[in-house]
Amino acid sequence: MESQSESEEIRKMTIETKKKRCAHSFIYRMEECLIKGELEEAERTVFDFLDSIRELKKLQAANENRQQLEQVVQRLREQGILAERVARIG
Repeated sequence: MESQSESEEIRKMTIETKKKRCAHSFIYRMEECLIKGELEEAERTVFDFLDSIRELKKLQAANENRQQLEQVVQRLREQGILAERVARIG
């Protein structure tokens, strides 16, 4: 049986994969527009692509923050400190 953090990890990977596929589809769309000479649409697609990249960066930062938090919690456990108590006191 999966733990809650493993389930969350899988869900985030799925979201990240979907966002990467979306960004990749914008690349194809830009290429298609360029070939057809639809420069205005190609330019609009560039903005959509950049929005996708920003979203991926946010996901990446959230993953890094979560990993750092998990490391802190693990260090606290190794020292016999309950992270739940620290969270309530803090």
